Amino acid sequence: MKNLKKYLCVAISTCFIGQLSFAADEQAFNRTDIQLKSATPSYLQRQAKRVRATPPPRTGMYLVMLGTRAGPFPSLRAATSTALVVDGQVYVIDAGSGLVQRFYESGLNFGDVRGIFITHLHSDHVDDLYPFVNVNFPNWKYGKQEIALVGPDRADSNGKLGDDAGFGHLPNTKLIHAEDPTPGIKELMQLHFAANAYDMNNAIHTVRRADDHPRDLTGTNGQGMLNIMALPAPKNASPSNMSPVMNPIQVYQDDYVKVTAALAQHPLVYPAWSYRFDTKYGSVTFSGDTAPNENLLRLGKNTDILINEVMDVNAAVAVFAGTPLEKTMTTQILDGHTAIISGTDPRNRKATLGVGAFATKMGAKGLVLNHIWPDNEKINSEYLQTTAGREFKGPVHASEDLDVINIAEFIQNQGNIHKK
Repeated sequence: MKNLKKYLCVAISTCFIGQLSFAADEQAFNRTDIQLKSATPSYLQRQAKRVRATPPPRTGMYLVMLGTRAGPFPSLRAATSTALVVDGQVYVIDAGSGLVQRFYESGLNFGDVRGIFITHLHSDHVDDLYPFVNVNFPNWKYGKQEIALVGPDRADSNGKLGDDAGFGHLPNTKLIHAEDPTPGIKELMQLHFAANAYDMNNAIHTVRRADDHPRDLTGTNGQGMLNIMALPAPKNASPSNMSPVMNPIQVYQDDYVKVTAALAQHPLVYPAWSYRFDTKYGSVTFSGDTAPNENLLRLGKNTDILINEVMDVNAAVAVFAGTPLEKTMTTQILDGHTAIISGTDPRNRKATLGVGAFATKMGAKGLVLNHIWPDNEKINSEYLQTTAGREFKGPVHASEDLDVINIAEFIQNQGNIHKK
């Protein structure tokens, strides 16, 4: 018993001394930390770091708004890109600049990507397409994962367009890459592979190897990463007849989604497509860039969610007022996009349909706004939701980068800003 008491006294004393020592060490560490902070050079300013998010659950249907900005203009938003997630399977719609970073930040896994769907070949919809598939080669489930890449066919797929390539003869204007000025989605990727041949050849001879076989996404050495499908436009469509009225066509199907498409109205881009995804959880329709049109109404009839581009027309035109681009940009804004509210075309006083009114006419249950322009402090989410909500009675959401939308809950939600 005496030995036991002696042992306990020694143990307690040792523990107490250890606590004092730990406290002293912690104080010393804190002092060092303060010294390190105070030693930060005066020239240095660091922004807060982003963290990688938790991905949506693997049951149900979700939208992950990866990029929400319109146009090839620098911004804090990434350019247009959205992920539709169905029971953990990922379908990417458009691939604007910023997709690579936003996809990683979202917590989504590249190995779950089943399809990439490109609405049209404007830069703010394809700038990160090749980088997205290239930098994710370590996350590619080689031998098990082939990604459907669906997008526009060549502009001359219905016949030769002449030496103006369908753009029209303009003074002081030569065609770029005149030997093939209107490539489609297949040619776009082939040209990317050619331009990046040195890097890719280097990679498949060094780091992109396993079991003495190259992990070659191009398909030159075995199965590639992509199954590229160019969508043929109806025979009566052309650059001068961009969106003749058509019934939707099926372009893709797997165990999770059926995808249909219809031509959009986005001059001077041809062909441009809108997509609809039908799933066991409901339907989601993506407008792409377009003015309101009959094809999109047919495609999206009674859809659960319409994801539609939106512009504040007056503010968008004002961005270019007094600049050399005022005339051309005004034409582009008025002819090829959807306004936040119904109004009249200042050039001819014809009525124009706002995004809320268009969604109502379609019979959509919910409306998500993306491809937002202008992107500034005045054209904010509250303003966009309130304005679009004047002409649409269902829930409205104006997207921010990395928003995750639970579709089932969204279409039941009546507590939006415009109804408060």
